[in-house]
Amino acid sequence: MERTTERIIEHKLSDVEKKLEILINHKEKLNWSISELQRENAELRAANAKLTEESKEIRKKYTSLEKDFNKSKSFAKLVTSKLTPTGAIAELKESVERYIQEIDKCIELLEDTL
Repeated sequence: MERTTERIIEHKLSDVEKKLEILINHKEKLNWSISELQRENAELRAANAKLTEESKEIRKKYTSLEKDFNKSKSFAKLVTSKLTPTGAIAELKESVERYIQEIDKCIELLEDTL
């Protein structure tokens, strides 16, 4: 009878050891996952900080461009001031195209921030 009790105890001890090994392996996997997530979190925080800084710079540029554009008071006045009796239509067209390109750049910068 003692022999059977010893076997039962050995069997239960073996089961506990197996379960303990499984738990240890699971703990190691979780520790690895935590490390990976912490690394990823740090990378994302750095990327977020960089994007926040870029956003601030873009907003400064936008504000500066907006002020420059508002200095002209109105686009219509700018266009009419370019029209001279001698009529430099090509020059006017070039100026308008430059303004359109600048506006397109502003729009792209704003879209990138969204």
